Amino acid sequence: MKYVHVEPLQDQYGYHLDPQNYLQVLPQLSGDLPPGAAAFAADPDHYNFRGYRCVKDLELGKATLVDDQGQITLEFILTPNEWKHESGLCIRYSDVQSFRTDAEESDGTLPRLGALQLDEVLPHPSGTSHEISFTCGSILVVAADLVATWE
Repeated sequence: MKYVHVEPLQDQYGYHLDPQNYLQVLPQLSGDLPPGAAAFAADPDHYNFRGYRCVKDLELGKATLVDDQGQITLEFILTPNEWKHESGLCIRYSDVQSFRTDAEESDGTLPRLGALQLDEVLPHPSGTSHEISFTCGSILVVAADLVATWE
């Protein structure tokens, strides 16, 4: 990620998470973001670690990729954890240009993504890029726009 920092703690379990640089440049970036991406990134609870609508600790429950005559849509259902969130998050990307996922093995188990740590939405020539960092991997989507709804 360009502005958001997600770094494993040395000799400890957990991560150092810092969205402050991103939050400082977001007002300048938001004018170049498509409407849905701008609304999602600017949600006041997006990076509020104590908030019910903070993305931290959600888990990817389901991903659906559909090619409808050249118009590719992608939908993520991010499930809540029981101790923090009141609901899950659905992110639907329109006119997807690229989608990449990197998953790692964890303690000898099969590759997995794990819990969401933080994400970053940036302007892109195709519309927007959305990078999501998990404990054991990451996802990067480039699309025309996205719509995020808490369900």
